[in-house]
Amino acid sequence: MESSNPQRGDTMTQNDLIRSLVNKLQRRAAEIQEMVRTEFAEFQHVSDHTVGDAGDRGIESHASELTSRMAESESRELADIEEALERLRDGTFGDCEDCGKSIPMNRLQVVPHARRCVRCQKASENSQLLAV
Repeated sequence: MESSNPQRGDTMTQNDLIRSLVNKLQRRAAEIQEMVRTEFAEFQHVSDHTVGDAGDRGIESHASELTSRMAESESRELADIEEALERLRDGTFGDCEDCGKSIPMNRLQVVPHARRCVRCQKASENSQLLAV
């Protein structure tokens, strides 16, 4: 007769949550890659069809700057996702990189690529603001 083992049930639940987070990270990475491809194609299209007057060059310059900013943000998020997947592989996923404590699962469900617990994330953001 099987005995009830709450730890085993918790582990299975945690494994299911981790699998779900991995899927979420992989889907988001694919979305970002597709957005970057689409943005680049749209920029190329605008660039290829620009006649060349001052207004068109201004629009092209603005589009280029906007595309660059979006690509930088998406690239940062993609790097964060890849790092999270690496932490899953090496067994450090869910550990705060600053204090070493476990990041709560509810935070990881909202921000699966989180590297810090909320307290350490706030401290990091505050120190970045002070550095500016």
